[in-house]
Amino acid sequence: MKKTVTGVLIIYFAIIIAVIVGEVKCIIKAVNCNWQPIGKAEIIYTASACTGLGCIVGYLNIEDK
Repeated sequence: MKKTVTGVLIIYFAIIIAVIVGEVKCIIKAVNCNWQPIGKAEIIYTASACTGLGCIVGYLNIEDK
């Protein structure tokens, strides 16, 4: 029983860490975008960071022209 609980906790914390890392990556990508003129990447990264979807979008590479 103790091994099962430990395994579940490890998986739980790994998912939480992955979510936090994705959100931080999304915020960093939004800040580092070329904002002249505002394009697709800026809108997607900023909206995702504000809504919590940055945990997924942070791992994507969106072309900034």
